[in-house]
Amino acid sequence: MQKDSIILPIKAFIKQFPKLTRFLANYVDHFYEDYSVHKVFLEKNRSKTLKLNLGSGADSIDVVQCMQLSEHVENPRKMALEIHRALKPEGDVFLTVPFMYPYHEAPIDLNRWSQEGLKNLMKEFSPIQVGVLGGPTATFVEALPGWLSIALSFNSDKLYQVIYLLLLPFLKPFKIIDRILLNKYSSSHRLAAMFYFYGKKGPSSNTSR
Repeated sequence: MQKDSIILPIKAFIKQFPKLTRFLANYVDHFYEDYSVHKVFLEKNRSKTLKLNLGSGADSIDVVQCMQLSEHVENPRKMALEIHRALKPEGDVFLTVPFMYPYHEAPIDLNRWSQEGLKNLMKEFSPIQVGVLGGPTATFVEALPGWLSIALSFNSDKLYQVIYLLLLPFLKPFKIIDRILLNKYSSSHRLAAMFYFYGKKGPSSNTSR
């Protein structure tokens, strides 16, 4: 595999133009996908700490957000319990997880959750709102360039990455179909790319293990 030949120039571009890449990332994520619940979470907790350090004391953190991370964790249940332990009573947590989203190593990709699986992962918390972040169109948009890249790559990992990076920007705008329509359908969770969990720790600091 020759991933560095593709990845390193991208990293160099990000390093050289950090403001531009942050703008483009936010534009893609927050325009084409529905982050409205996340914005409510941020607005409510604007003045609070949004960071969890490993080894933080029990009941010591005001609020935690954990986005696009859980699939890369070897023991997600341990992570959820650690968040619960560190959060202050009645502290808020916002977490996102993939479901039908394609495999992506960064450096490893280990887990997927259905909507019910996400609720079970975060069962120590009282849910405020749980729902679809990336809907059926997002699943299609992420999967189609992957399929085409595999089919046209002639088993070359380098060519696969080139084709994938070229195709994806043209398909991303279609994700807005989820935001304006499909995410409102009750069946959208069956083919969702990602889910979110917005919840609260109870008044008691006891954690079930």
